[in-house]
Amino acid sequence: MIAGFSVDDLWTAADGRALPRRPILEAIAGRCGRAWDCPDLAGRVKIDYAPRLRTTLGRATLDDGRVELNPRLLLEHPAELVPTLAHELAHLVVYWRYGRVAPHGAEFRTLMRAVNLSPAATHQLDVGRLKRRRRRFVYLHKCTHCHGTFAARRVYRNYYCVSCGPDSTWEVFRVPDTPEGRRLLKAAAT
Repeated sequence: MIAGFSVDDLWTAADGRALPRRPILEAIAGRCGRAWDCPDLAGRVKIDYAPRLRTTLGRATLDDGRVELNPRLLLEHPAELVPTLAHELAHLVVYWRYGRVAPHGAEFRTLMRAVNLSPAATHQLDVGRLKRRRRRFVYLHKCTHCHGTFAARRVYRNYYCVSCGPDSTWEVFRVPDTPEGRRLLKAAAT
């Protein structure tokens, strides 16, 4: 284990640069791997930015050996990049060494202390304005033959009308899942 773990020569949040690209992320992973006596860590893990992450800084996919980082949150809080990357890498190393154990158990905490980082599992960053709420819709399916209807939260393409049989087709109307949208659905169903 390395006592004075640092990646300041690779990348620092104070540089004012954009988030580091994959080679630097892999170099940081290599330093973590050496500190944890896992020299092949950088070669075993795939590190990417995942814009679809909303409120979490990062995620480790154990079976794939993949780490995904949230670029939107990390651009706003660049000082969290190295701790987050090390945190997710530690999950992978613990999984490879011990199998499925407590996610933030003793093995995990030992690895995080070895790189002088907190083993804390949560952050207190403001994510309210970054959290985008998906707009929900309701779909009215109307049989083109008998005009029978049903509403659903998704489009059913392989269904057919019980009255008309397999040759029937559906007209589909989409409205927002709001009281006004539901009112429009009722009007379209008649």
